[in-house]
Amino acid sequence: MSYESEKLAATLKAAREKKGLSQRALSARAGVPQSHISKIESGAVNLTVSSLTAIANALGLELALVPRKAAPAVRTITRSVGDAPKATPETRKEFTQLAKQLEHIQSLKIDNSAIQNLQRQFRELRQFENLIRNTDTLRSIREALKTVDNTGGLKTLQDASKQMNSFRNALAHGMADEDRARPPRPAYRLDGDNDE
Repeated sequence: MSYESEKLAATLKAAREKKGLSQRALSARAGVPQSHISKIESGAVNLTVSSLTAIANALGLELALVPRKAAPAVRTITRSVGDAPKATPETRKEFTQLAKQLEHIQSLKIDNSAIQNLQRQFRELRQFENLIRNTDTLRSIREALKTVDNTGGLKTLQDASKQMNSFRNALAHGMADEDRARPPRPAYRLDGDNDE
C-alpha cells in the first residue's frame, strides 16, 4: 500500500473513531462489508473509489479534487474546522432552556410574525453556540421571555429578537462579550494627549 493510501486509510479510521462508530456500524451506514473496512484500515487491501466514496459519505466527509496549489490552504481550513471549539455544557443547557421557553411562547396568542422572527433569530444564534463562553446574554434573553405571559409580550418578543440578532452579529464578527463592552481605542493620538 502506498503512503497516500495509508494516510487516507488512517484518516478514515480516525474519523470513524471520532464519531464513535464501530467497523460494524460504519459497515451498516456505508454498505461496505465490515471485513473490507477492517482490511482497508489495516492496509491489507487497496482502497477503491466506490468504497472510499461510500465510507466518506457515511462519515460525513466530502471528497473533492483540489488543484495542487490550493491543497495547503484546504488542509489548513480542514484542520481548523476539525479543531473547532465545542459548545460548553452550560451553553447547551441555556440553549435547551431557551428552546423550551420558545415552545411555550408559541402556545400563547401573540402576533405570529413576531414569534417566527424570534425563532429565526434563535436558529441563527444557535449556529454560533460553540463560540459562546459566557452565557449571561442567553440567560438575560430567556429571563426576558419569561415575562411575556404577564406583559402581553409583543414588545418583549421584538426586544429579545433584537438582542439575539445583536449577539449573533457580535459572535459572527469574532467579538466576545467583554470586547463589546470596551470602548474602541483611537487610531492615533495628538502630541500632548495623555491617557489621564
